[in-house]
Amino acid sequence: MEKKGFIDVDALLPQISLEQAANFYGVQLPELRKIGSEIRSACFLLCGKQAPTGDRALAIQAEHPAKQWHCHAYGCGKGGNLVSLCDLMKPGGSGSGRPRGERFKEIAGDLKAIAVGQSSSNPALSAPSQVSVLEVPKINVPLKNSDNERARALVDLDKKFVVDVAEMNPKASAYFRRRPFLTPEVCRKWRMGYVPRDTGSDKSGGTMRGTVCYGYLDENGDVLTWFGRDPDYENKFAAWNGGGRVDPEPEKVHFVRGFHRGSSLYGTHRLHDPDVQEKIRQLGLIVVEGPNDAIRLDTLRVPAVALCSNMISRAQAVKAAELARELGSGIVTVLLDCDPEGVNGMKQCLGYLAQLTPVRLAWSDRMFGGKFRGRQPESLSIDEWQEIGDFLKSGTAKEWTLA
Repeated sequence: MEKKGFIDVDALLPQISLEQAANFYGVQLPELRKIGSEIRSACFLLCGKQAPTGDRALAIQAEHPAKQWHCHAYGCGKGGNLVSLCDLMKPGGSGSGRPRGERFKEIAGDLKAIAVGQSSSNPALSAPSQVSVLEVPKINVPLKNSDNERARALVDLDKKFVVDVAEMNPKASAYFRRRPFLTPEVCRKWRMGYVPRDTGSDKSGGTMRGTVCYGYLDENGDVLTWFGRDPDYENKFAAWNGGGRVDPEPEKVHFVRGFHRGSSLYGTHRLHDPDVQEKIRQLGLIVVEGPNDAIRLDTLRVPAVALCSNMISRAQAVKAAELARELGSGIVTVLLDCDPEGVNGMKQCLGYLAQLTPVRLAWSDRMFGGKFRGRQPESLSIDEWQEIGDFLKSGTAKEWTLA
């Protein structure tokens, strides 16, 4: 017979998400990256770390019933399940991820409360993240206004870019040939291109050299930062994945340290063109994942902004809702990648946005008869976009099923 007051923790774990647990303890989650079945993020735990970690230090199996996790930060190696995560998010004397005795009983009670939708009985647990977000907003400053002289010198980095595939190395040229919409004219318009390893005597470009580099512009067209995409990432990832994942995972996209990716939306500088507002009124403000998605839609004369992630942050959701109301009817249209990672991100994106403004879905792996399953917006043809656009304007599609 079960003892009085017994809480079946194992039965509760599958019912609770990472986000629910973090909200209960007032923890502001950093940007979350979905990689296969894992969520990767910087460490947000009260683990005694002396400095911020990399943005992929924590690996959390979000779909595992117990939310198993491991920290890859140098010298750490902690891991466990949702109970240990709660132990390292809950203020007070933790058990270093292995709670015992009264501490375990407290966390078991917390899990029971989270599962039934209760908020923390201690107001201090939820207040800090709300106050810190309001009092210390993360703002990205244009490079031209940076306090760092070296950063200011990078405002015109795109003068070093190569945009003609005939002048690129094989890996970079293959990246552009697979995306024929990235013509030299489009590259110059969006301030993106390939940064060669040799950028001249001044050695400008730093960590962007050897990457396909994109300018992240603000609404006024000023450069906030540059970020680079490894043109050989797919081959490196396949080799890493097939080699037992012993070495650190290869980096797909590199952002300069200090840039708050979750505080901005890519492509906002294109939203104030004369013909854009009418299209946003018809289609909603379209939100996509990556920069190539936004650029491809722009070549189809469709305005869109990108998250540069498959998850939306709270700040990005607020910004998208504000832009939708300012420029259109207030509707945000979600068009994330139509693969498993994108579908998971789509659900999170819809949940965040629906709390702020009307939101709708442009496609899914089941809509349109499933014809777009596995696709990305950057791969759309003119005719395929026309079908999606007609659906958004009319509210009806030729073939679709409920998810």
